[in-house]
Parts: sequence; C-alpha cells; structure tokens
Amino acid sequence: MATSQSVVGRAKGSSAYHEYYRELSGYDEFGPQYADLPMEILVKIFTYLNASDRCVAGQTCQRWLEATQHNHFREDLWLALHRTTFDTNVAPIADLLASSRTFPNLSFSEVDFERIGSFFERFGATIRRIEFRACEIQERTLYNILRHLSGLRSLTIHSCRDLFMCIRLFEDPAERTELMGTLSNVRELRLTQNQYLSDATLHRFCEVMPSLVVLDLSGCHISFHKGLYRKFYPASNGQQPSESVLTFHYISRLIEERKRMLRVLNFSETLIDDSALELLTGLQPELQLERLELNQCEQLSPRGLEALLHTQTGTLTQLHLTRAYRLTDTCLRQICHELPALRVLRMRECRALSDQGVRELSHLPALEVLDVSYCRDITGEGLLAGLVAQSQGPNCCLRELHIRALNHLSVQAIIELTKWLPELRLFDLGFHHQSMFEIAMQHIFRNLVRLTHLDLEHCDYVSDNGMTGIGMGPLVASDGKTDTYVPPGDTGVRQEETQDTPNVPAIEQIQPAPMRISIRSRAEQQIVEEAERKQRLMAFINTRPTTAAATKASMQTDDQTTNGYSISRLRQLRILNLTRCNQLTDVSLLCDFRLPELQQLSLAQCQQISVDGIRALVRSCPSIEQLDLSECHSLNDRAVELIAEHLRRLRTLSLRRCHQLTDFSLDYIACHARQLRMLDVRGCKHMCEDPAMRLVSLPLLTTILPGLHDEGNSVSSTGFGISLMASSSTSSAAPRRPIPRPPAMPLFI
Repeated sequence: MATSQSVVGRAKGSSAYHEYYRELSGYDEFGPQYADLPMEILVKIFTYLNASDRCVAGQTCQRWLEATQHNHFREDLWLALHRTTFDTNVAPIADLLASSRTFPNLSFSEVDFERIGSFFERFGATIRRIEFRACEIQERTLYNILRHLSGLRSLTIHSCRDLFMCIRLFEDPAERTELMGTLSNVRELRLTQNQYLSDATLHRFCEVMPSLVVLDLSGCHISFHKGLYRKFYPASNGQQPSESVLTFHYISRLIEERKRMLRVLNFSETLIDDSALELLTGLQPELQLERLELNQCEQLSPRGLEALLHTQTGTLTQLHLTRAYRLTDTCLRQICHELPALRVLRMRECRALSDQGVRELSHLPALEVLDVSYCRDITGEGLLAGLVAQSQGPNCCLRELHIRALNHLSVQAIIELTKWLPELRLFDLGFHHQSMFEIAMQHIFRNLVRLTHLDLEHCDYVSDNGMTGIGMGPLVASDGKTDTYVPPGDTGVRQEETQDTPNVPAIEQIQPAPMRISIRSRAEQQIVEEAERKQRLMAFINTRPTTAAATKASMQTDDQTTNGYSISRLRQLRILNLTRCNQLTDVSLLCDFRLPELQQLSLAQCQQISVDGIRALVRSCPSIEQLDLSECHSLNDRAVELIAEHLRRLRTLSLRRCHQLTDFSLDYIACHARQLRMLDVRGCKHMCEDPAMRLVSLPLLTTILPGLHDEGNSVSSTGFGISLMASSSTSSAAPRRPIPRPPAMPLFI
C-alpha cells in the first residue's frame, strides 16, 4: 500500500513538474507556440521567404498575418486586378474599400473604370506605384485618380489606346498646377506601347512631374525624321508642342531641360538612329545615365552608340541592346573598355558578335548579368576567356548567364563554366543539341547549388540518367572525358555497346541476339530502346534500399562508384523549364525529384510523362504555382485530379492539346483548384465547347482559353518557358472568353 502511494506521489510530482515546465517554456501537447514569438523575430524569419511564400504563411494565424504586413515587406506586395470592373458599389472594390489594409502597389490589367468613388481619396497617400495596362480609362478618370496620389513614385500606362486619343488630356492649366503639387515626388514615368502619344501629351505629363529620373517611351511611334518635324513645326522656334505627332526632336528638348536629373532612358522598339544618339551626346557632361535600353532598334549602328557610350563611361551600369543586329565585336570591345562599372549587359540575338568581342568581357569586373543568347558565332572558348580568369580564381560576381542556342558551345565548356561560376542564380541553356549533355547536367547539379532558375528548353539530350544521376558516377568523376560513352539517342551506335559501358554501370545492359536482322525503322527502334531504358531504370529504383540509414549509406558509396547527382541538390530552385525534353519519363519524377521551393514548372511536350510521374510530382513539389503540361498526350483525368487536389497554390495551368482529358478534368478543377487564375484547355477535343460554364464556382478564375480545335504547332515560351495566356498568332486561335459570374476577387502577388 505504501509502495502504491509513493508511486502515485511521484506521478503527481512529475505531472506538476511538466505543467510548470509547459507554463515557463510555452510548450503544450500540440508543440511549441510559434505564434507567440516576438514580432521582431517573426519579421526576421519572414525576410528569408519570397513574397508568395509570405502570403501563404500569413494565412496561418492573425499574428503571422500582421508580421507579413510589416512595412519591410509591403514594397514587394502588389494588388493586381485583372479583367474586372472598377466599381466601388460592388465586389471586389467595395470589399477593399471596407478593409483596414493599405495598398502600396496597384496593377490594373484590362480593367474598366466606371465608378472610382472615394477609393483613391482614401488610399492615395499610401500608393507608391500604379500601373494601367490595356485599361478602359478616360482622361477625367485619370485626373481624378492622380490628384489623390500624393505619395506616388512610379506611374506606368501601357497600351491604353482610348486615353491618348483624347487631345484634351491635362489641357486645363489649373489642373496641371494642382497635379504638379501632388505628383512632385514621381520619379518614374513609363508611357509604353501607346501609338497615339503626342508631343503635347508628353509635355503635359512631364510638366506635372518635375522630379523625373526614369523616362520610358518604348514601343511608341516616335518620328526621328527632320522632314516630318518641319511639317508639324513650321515656325522656327517650335515652342508649342504638336497635338498630332510624337517627335524625337521635341523629346530631346525635354531631356535637355531635365538632363541633370534623368538617369534612365528607354527607347526600345523604336526607330532611333545614329543621329538621335549623337544629339544626346551633345548633352554631356550634365546627362549622366545609369541605365540605357535600346532593344529591337533596327536602325541602330555602332557609330551612334559608340559616340554616346564615350560620354557615359563613369555612371552607366545597365545596357540593354537585344536584337541590335548591326552591332559588331568592335562595339562590344568599346563597351567593355569604356564602361568599367557595367553590371548588366544584354545583347541577345546580336548576330554579328563572335569570340573576338566576347573575350573582352574580362574587362568588366562588376558584371552580374550577361545575355548573349542566339549569338551563334560565340563558342565556349570565347566565353571562358571572357568570364573566367583562372589566375584570379572563380568568378563570384556573375549571377545570371543566358547562353541559349549557341551552336558551338561544347559540353566540356559548360562543365568548365559550372566550375568557375559558383554563384550563378539563373542559367539559361535552352536549345542545346549536342550529345553528352547528361554529363553537363550532372556538373550543374554538383556545382551550381544556388540556382533559382534553370532553363533547359528543347535540349534533346536531357534524359532520366542526367536528371537522377543513376549510373553517372564514373562520368562525373572523369568530367565526361571518355571515348566509350554513347548518348542514349544514338541508336545506331547503341547496339555496339558492351557490358563495360559507363552509361548505366549498375544496370545490366540488354543486348540484341547476335546475327539478328531488325526490320524496324529508326523511329521504331528508338521507341523500343527508350522503353527498355525506362524499364531498366525503374527496376533499379525498385531495388534501392528503403530505410533512411540504408539510403544514406548507399548514397555515400554510390556517388563515387555508380550514381551521380540528382536535381534535388538544387534546393533553392524556383523556376524550371523542361519544355520539349522528349527523353524525360516518369523516372525523373519518381526518383528524388524533391524541390520544395519550385514555383514554376514547364513539362510541355514531354510526351512520356504519365499519371505515375504526376503523382510523385505533386507530393514532392507542393509549392508549384504555374504548371505547363501542354501536349503531354499520356495524361488523363486522373492526373488532373491529382494536380487539382494536391497543388493548393496553383494559379496558372496549361493543358493545351492533352487529348485524353474530358469534362471530368474540369469538374476536378472546379472542386479543388480554389486559387486558380488562368486555365488553358485549347485543343482538348473531348471537353465541352464552353468549359467556363463548369468552372463558375471558382472565385478567382479570370481567364480561360477554350477551343476544341487548336491549330498551333508548338508551345510558345517566354520567360521561364510558358506563355499560358497569350493568344496564338494564328487566326484560328480561340479568343479569351470571360466567365459568366460576379467580378473576381483581388489577387495579392
């Protein structure tokens, strides 16, 4: 009896001790109370997350929501309204007006402004950046909006056709005086893709914004010919700006008036020529530019650019010259020698460049971003000579490298780049068609562990071996310098391989019977070999150890003997483009495809991806927000069900020309994909003609691209590899179809 009482006493004492400990430490039966951490610590933790992850974390509890709304994070948060009506009497504007939150960044895309009410009067003082893109907005509405934006720093008006057709925009001097006091702090003005912009309208915009630092007129119809200037300015002085035409001569006058303040000029997609650049050259030394953008300027030649760059040697840090076809190695040499502070250089599709000019990049010690894609005469030797000075050690400054579609770029050059550029965050290797690319992939996974964006679009030799590292250990150790390696796609040579081939040394090679004559075509033979290779890899995956300890021990030995490196080493990867990598199968997704940070993924035209691979993908990559599965013909309704059910953060989904999908896929999306904004189902011939009627329950879905017959032959790709909501250039492409439902709720991105 005494013994039992002593046991009960000890139990009570232990219970009291644990209760006292929980009160002191904040622990309970559900784990630590992270919500009760001091706000300073929560804010510090959230600084390691991107804007999208912080928005999701803010849905956990009220205190975390308050932490995500800290002033430190608000600059990265945008309120985006797309294809809705701005009316303060109905949702979503009425709900926003009743909110206690503030909105520092606003983006309006295809928005029809009907009743702005008191929205901007209430929130105008907190708005820092505002964008109008293809919006239905009148000049009185714009005036009533801008007059309340006392805290505005940046204004963007893109392709607002009706607004600039009105010649009375800001015509009243009293209104301009009022706006001048309100918009005195605006530093950035972007009036892009506006064909009806005139000298008079531009003059009034600049007049009410006296503190401009950035002037962006890309895509506007600017006249650079003096004859047209004489026609619309017959007087000798030309003081009154024209209401009919936009001329560079008048723009240069505005630049001259503000040359001490302007730091950024953008004349991309215009007919700017050498005479115009020489005119800007005459504004030295007051004009000190930090950023100059002249993309797609076909009239540009080295003479004018060299004259301008000679006056901007001390301050210019960013230079954008995409599709400047007439620029040569001599011009690039001057850029490298006269702009030592240059950090960003983009010369995509400058076809006249070669190794002679690229070698001069060694004179740019601060270079962080380089884009020489589609410059077909550049080789790996030139890039290595320009980017890597082996006597000085690795180049730890370069962050982004775009070398897409360089025909003479060898695999060995890519391997050397991965070794000497360890700090890369973005690596674009699209359209690389040389064999042995699997070895280059292994070195990317081995050396570039800080990558956040990897683009391998249309790389024919991206395969399961390269993605998973199975059987690639000896080749990684030897840097691919072997005479016996044969890429999987070379079927004619594959039959001559022996058991000692180091391609997949852990798996027994299947050899055809001797003296057997095959009557298969080359395409049929390749299909059979791909199936056999997939079968061998799946057998190898199924025989791996299952326990964690055995797996760890196996990895320690196999990395040096059999297996190489898998893509899961890129733990920070957020954007991955594998469009048209036809050799990829479910094996790549089933074997160690764990990318917890991945947000954008394109598997378009990867026709060997099936339901098994999608099942593994949605469990290993739960953070995906944009997914492109166009022309993945092996996918069925079950795959869409897995995507909709498990990818809770999915916003953009492309299922274009997935012929096995039916209306059941739409039902699964309607039930589970509550965050979906955009959906592309063009060419899904087994779906109904109007899929919007089945998706009326989705509150945020704003754009659907339907169409049973899609004549597009390829998947367009921009940015990370997909352009989901861009209509096809062919006349048969289905137009964007609005959804018959109430206006969409706002998107926080």
